[in-house]
Amino acid sequence: MRSTLLSILIISSFLCFSQSQKQEKKLQIYRVNFNLNFGTAYNIPTYLKIQQEGHDPIELWARYATKGFKAPVYWDYKLEFETEKRFLGLRSTHHKLHLTNPTPEISTFSITHGYNLVMAYYGWKKKYFDILVGGGIAFSHPEGVVRNEYIALEKGIPLYGGKYRLTAPNFELEIKRKWYFTKRLFFNSGIRFLGGYAKPKIIDGYVETYPIGFHVAAGLGLDFYKKTKRCLPCEEK
Repeated sequence: MRSTLLSILIISSFLCFSQSQKQEKKLQIYRVNFNLNFGTAYNIPTYLKIQQEGHDPIELWARYATKGFKAPVYWDYKLEFETEKRFLGLRSTHHKLHLTNPTPEISTFSITHGYNLVMAYYGWKKKYFDILVGGGIAFSHPEGVVRNEYIALEKGIPLYGGKYRLTAPNFELEIKRKWYFTKRLFFNSGIRFLGGYAKPKIIDGYVETYPIGFHVAAGLGLDFYKKTKRCLPCEEK
């Protein structure tokens, strides 16, 4: 069900982009840029369930800290394609979740090697800022010590020297802005609301949680492709 909803979201985003371009005379990509940002997040308290075989489930209203500036740091990079009034992009975010209110049964719990997001998004250019919506998947790596036993993924995708579990769906809404230093180099920052669902399997059980929060990030970007707009009066001469 979650995979179906995710597929509908991504397909709808691309159809929306294509349909909007039919209203324009011709689709023209004016810029293609890459940008790398660093930041952190405020995580809204959310539900957490840890289920282990032979035990009652542990359920709590979890409070998470991101610790975005402690290694491994929070990063976010984007590849973006811009038309005159809209844009479409792909991004990857290294998000982290450290449980800060453990119970007597939980010594430690975190998703800190990464709640690694891969998202597609679509946006609109406004006068003073840009706004975008998107959706995608995450590769999560939960671990911790529960009831004096180490918990980790039972099976997973081998990435970044560890095992990760594919989780979905994830959704985002962001307001961002760019300031150009030169014709191609720019500084950008954004405030982003992100929500998701994760239920990775662990040894003899599973973890279920809903990462929801506000993210703030800033960094540098570069237009590595930039098309000069046509000058019709010049062509007529």
